[in-house]
Amino acid sequence: MKMKRAILSVILCIILIYSTACGNSGKTDTAVQSTAGDTASTAKDVSFPLKESATLTMWCGFNVNASKVMSDFSGSHVFQEMEKITNTKIKFIHPAIGQEVEQFNLMIASNEYPDMVMGGISFYSGGGDKAVADGIFIKLNDLIAKYAPNYSKLLANNPDAARQCSSDNSIMSAILPIMRQDNLCWHGPSIRADWLKETGLDTPVTISDWEEMLTAMKKNHPDSTPLIFNFAGAPVGEGFKNRGEDHWGVFLSAYGMGPSLYNDNGTVKLGAIQPGYKDYLELINRWYKNGLIDADFPARDEEGLNAIITSGKAGAMVGSVDIASNLFGSQKIDYVTAPYPVLKEGDKINYRAFDAVASPIANSVSISTQCKNPEIAVAWLDYAFSEKGSLLYNFGLEGEGYTLQEGKPVFTDTVLNNPDISTETALFLYKMQSFPQLRYGAYANPGTLRKPAVMEQKIAWTEQCTADLAMPPVTLTADEAKAYSNIMSTANVYRNEMVLKFIMGAESLDKFDSYVKQMDKMGINDAIKIYQDALGRYLKR
Repeated sequence: MKMKRAILSVILCIILIYSTACGNSGKTDTAVQSTAGDTASTAKDVSFPLKESATLTMWCGFNVNASKVMSDFSGSHVFQEMEKITNTKIKFIHPAIGQEVEQFNLMIASNEYPDMVMGGISFYSGGGDKAVADGIFIKLNDLIAKYAPNYSKLLANNPDAARQCSSDNSIMSAILPIMRQDNLCWHGPSIRADWLKETGLDTPVTISDWEEMLTAMKKNHPDSTPLIFNFAGAPVGEGFKNRGEDHWGVFLSAYGMGPSLYNDNGTVKLGAIQPGYKDYLELINRWYKNGLIDADFPARDEEGLNAIITSGKAGAMVGSVDIASNLFGSQKIDYVTAPYPVLKEGDKINYRAFDAVASPIANSVSISTQCKNPEIAVAWLDYAFSEKGSLLYNFGLEGEGYTLQEGKPVFTDTVLNNPDISTETALFLYKMQSFPQLRYGAYANPGTLRKPAVMEQKIAWTEQCTADLAMPPVTLTADEAKAYSNIMSTANVYRNEMVLKFIMGAESLDKFDSYVKQMDKMGINDAIKIYQDALGRYLKR
């Protein structure tokens, strides 16, 4: 009972800091300090609701969970309310789920563009600046200054947000989501509690502790997979199954590096060619040989990974704690989380799951050159950065999605415990999980808030680790992007093949130095220099 009260106290404290920044020990960007204004209905000479109704079109990816209750995003209660508030109707154009890039390219080739495009700056070859130069998207700087007072105020009060919302050339090619406060670390190691208890060991802290625990689990349960790496949420091709490392660096970060490219105090490095990477590979190779990780990990898809847990054959998982809670919980299995592993007790971890202050870029919205009312489009997007608009997007309609308790928003059971739809679907029906907005992050995640233990676990990881080694969202020039792609299209294939061979024992780790030399011959240091130059420009924005 005392523990429950303590956890509830943690949640109440979190709710009380909605309107201020949430502390973060990492070097992640300083999030917006509740500077959203109340200029929600008037942006210079665009005043909502409009006297005459307007219609805008928007191309954006759809969501499989949303598709269970609506045919397009106009079925969301958020956008239905937005139409009432602004007298502006949005006609959504959705590409087939999973075919967004292909259908975006077809749309561009057709020379017929909708008024607004979501994710265009990440899809367009050469990025947002190139799309502006090619006459696809509008340069938004002047429009934002005139018609987006809430967004402008947020950028004026937060240097990191301002840096990330424009390019090296000071071009704003899209309106991006902005974090209201630093988001919590959602990704790390979770352990099956009953199997841990069987070992007679404490929750592991060091990598040696982990090896001892996994070995004991394998002895107690010979047919089990003591540890799996769940890659849900990682970019395509960047999960453990492809690269032999966790996308957010769990275990690898103990060796003082990040996965892929990382920022070591202003110097860009690639983890996979560092001397310490060999030590990491020796560890994972040993675990593979001893049956401590999934023997079929390169071929295992996400559904197959989940099945290992739901069949009761997994002892621990690296991945989202929300997913761990759902998977273990579906089998009524208790679990505990462990800190990010370290080599020696007391070591610092400087890479973890994090969000840039202006993220995700995939949810940014650009305005096309064929939009006849760009000022209305900008003002419409700006509403989501006002206090009222932020509440609407993050929590839904008052009385339906949330109620105010002591002046703070608290989700209703319609969102948290709806017997008719899943929480994942409620994220899009009653609130809006994607689209540019002033984001509350984990503090508006129903799956986290309804499970106080999950929130406590995220706070613990956030307090333990920093993201000092994380690369900020730099941008490459068109020429740099082409050169980088030419190098990495072959270097990544070679890297991934060799790492998996090292782990599975098909290649001896005595050849690690030869592998690093071959990466150099393939131009990896030229690729690193491209990002070093981009980082230098980013820091000067």
